[in-house]
Amino acid sequence: MVLRKHIALEDEHLKKIEPLLEKHKGNLSAAIRDAIDLTDVALQYYGSVKDATFLIATLREIREDQTIVPKPIFDYMLTQTKDLIIEKDVLDHVFDPSEVTTISEFEEAIRNLCTGLYWDALISMTADDDQSPSSVHAEIKGIDDDKRQFLAGIIGSYLTSFSLGITEMRSHLDTLKIDFEQRASPNEAYNDLLKNVGCMQETVKELHAKPEFWRSLIHEYSAANYEIVALHRKFYEDLLIGKVPRAIMTSECLCEKLSEDMPLQEVLLDLKRVAETSRIVNRMDIDGEDITIHHGYRSMRAVDKLKNIFLCMLESAGLNYDYQITSNVMALKHQPEVEKKIKELLDYVGVKDVFDEPLRELSTFLKERNINSDRHMRVFGRRIGRQVIHNYAKQYGEVWTADKFKDALARIDKIPGRESEWDVRGSTAHYTVHKCPLADDAEACHVCRGIFRGAMHCAFRGMAELEVRKLLSHGDEYCEVYVHGIG
Repeated sequence: MVLRKHIALEDEHLKKIEPLLEKHKGNLSAAIRDAIDLTDVALQYYGSVKDATFLIATLREIREDQTIVPKPIFDYMLTQTKDLIIEKDVLDHVFDPSEVTTISEFEEAIRNLCTGLYWDALISMTADDDQSPSSVHAEIKGIDDDKRQFLAGIIGSYLTSFSLGITEMRSHLDTLKIDFEQRASPNEAYNDLLKNVGCMQETVKELHAKPEFWRSLIHEYSAANYEIVALHRKFYEDLLIGKVPRAIMTSECLCEKLSEDMPLQEVLLDLKRVAETSRIVNRMDIDGEDITIHHGYRSMRAVDKLKNIFLCMLESAGLNYDYQITSNVMALKHQPEVEKKIKELLDYVGVKDVFDEPLRELSTFLKERNINSDRHMRVFGRRIGRQVIHNYAKQYGEVWTADKFKDALARIDKIPGRESEWDVRGSTAHYTVHKCPLADDAEACHVCRGIFRGAMHCAFRGMAELEVRKLLSHGDEYCEVYVHGIG
């Protein structure tokens, strides 16, 4: 049945269907029927005239630097780039910075991108200011998790130009919600993006930078079933000369990173990551503030030295732990009350410039609580030594010589009744104590020696060596100590 209708067409419409008119030798009805069939196909595949128009126009504009990738290949590429992000300079070719300058314009542009990828993604972005936002909330839904993460990386990378970093990501069912807040710089915002979306970005860069090295390393670890311990060169050097290394080392000394300003859980997680990745232990379990280490070593002497290394690491972050050791497990228990007391006494030392009274107070404190005092007294001494060095460096700079080291530790000689002298020659400081009222107090002596060690390691970063030749507490006629390699 043929239904005849009168329609009105302008010249511009007739020009648009000229190819169809030529095809049908001027038969307008046949040309209109072809146009209707084409529109039907477009609506079936693209959903709307607007989307069809956009995609067809986009396909016509494909240049040499663009390509159409079959869906199976694209899906494979998507999974292989998981936990990676597209760098901002690449995105600038997709979202021209001169054309896409506001959040609303970017929102529309990324929706068009999804349309071009045939993704039924629903994207919304809410900003407190469209042109200069300090916070943005984004939601992505309607697609699978890999695609949501891919778009999250694009959104996050674009927003780094506004110095907006990710504060929170929440995924529920088919919806990903992301909150962005103002950061101090684009670099800080980019670091947030790496942590939340691009955790493999730096790793892949290193793999590509030294492929032969990493292929060989992975082969060695795999062939040895990961029974290999990775050591820093300085760590290995200490082992070669018979010294007990002061820290667990991988690509860098974690002790240099640790500080008393770091939150406890961050310290423990960093310690776990380094210890397990370097394979220096089999596994480290964190239960609140306590640590259980499954070490796998057969020699208890080795386990005891390993225990000292871990305690040293924790001490670098201002943390005090007690320990228990078995043939397979090392248990480290946090002692926050000891930390609090030591900090209180350190403040007193800093104000009064004396330490003999505080160390007696700490000894009494530990004995009243039935806490083994020997190690904690040594820790107290080392922390006094570090504090002395930090305070001196604030006034006189961080470049240390033997003379500066002698001057910084002169306060030790303020103990009433102590008779001592320094002799500095070149890079060696010779310290002699002829008389000391603390010589008969083993704990006090431990603190004094701890001060030396703490100050020495803090000032010279482990490059100097302490040589103890004689001690009054051991029955010698005087104390004689040398500090080598400090010039």
